[in-house]
Amino acid sequence: MFDQLVAVIQAYPYLSVAVAFLLCGLGLPLPEEIVLLAAGYVCWKTPETAHLPMMMAACAGAILVGDLVPMVLGRVFGVRLLRLRWLRSIVTKQRLAKFDRWFRRRGDLVILIARFLPGIRVVAFFTAGTMKMPWRRFLFLDGLGIALIVPLLTWLGFTSAEFIDHMVATVEKAERGILWGTLAGLLLAGLWLWLRRRRRLAQQGRPTEAFVQPQRPVQEPADDSDAAADAQKALPTPPTTPAPPPATPDNDPLR
Repeated sequence: MFDQLVAVIQAYPYLSVAVAFLLCGLGLPLPEEIVLLAAGYVCWKTPETAHLPMMMAACAGAILVGDLVPMVLGRVFGVRLLRLRWLRSIVTKQRLAKFDRWFRRRGDLVILIARFLPGIRVVAFFTAGTMKMPWRRFLFLDGLGIALIVPLLTWLGFTSAEFIDHMVATVEKAERGILWGTLAGLLLAGLWLWLRRRRRLAQQGRPTEAFVQPQRPVQEPADDSDAAADAQKALPTPPTTPAPPPATPDNDPLR
C-alpha cells in the first residue's frame, strides 16, 4: 500500500494529499499518519516537484478541513444523520454514547486526544458537533493537535527515507518468500490429496475372492474305532422276552 500511495503523491504532490485527508474526514479507513510519512518521503525523493514546507502546509490545511466535515455534519443535522447507512457504520450509537460520556467527564480535552488516536477522530468530531461545541474552541484544540503531528511525521518521513527504502525492500522480500512458501505448500497438499484419492480408487477397483457358505456344517473325519462304534449303534436291537417271575408257594405248579 505504501508504494501505491507514494506513486500517487509523486504524480500529484499537493492535490493528492488534500484529497486523501478530505476523504479521511468522511470516514475513509486510511491512516493519516501513513499519508504524512509518505508525503515527507516524496519530498526527499523528488525535491524538484515537492517541497517540504509547502507539503506541511498543504497537509495541515487539508487535515483541518477534513476534521471540520464531521463537525459541521453533527452540528447541522445531529443524530438524524445516523439514518444514513454509510455513516451509521462509522458513527454507531454505542460510540456516540461513549463519547458523550467522555465529553461530560473530560471536557474539550477529548478533541485534542482524539487527534492522536486513529479510528475515533470522526466519531469524536461528530459528537462535538452534536453537542454544539464552540467553533473557536474546536479550531484551537484541533489546530493544536495538527501543529504537533503534521511537522513531526512529515519531517520523520523526509529524514528516514533511506530507512524506509530498506524496510520496503525487506518487506517485499518477505512477501515474495511468503508467496512462494504458500504456493509450495498448496502444491504439496494438492499432490498428497491426489495420491490419496488414487490409492482409494485402486483399492475400490481391486477384485475380491467370492466365499460360499456351505449348507451343512462340515464334520471332521472320524477314526475307525469311532466309525465302528457308530455302526454298532446304528444296527437294530433284537426284541427281548420278559423273564418268568420267580416261583413262589402260591404259584408253584408242583404243589
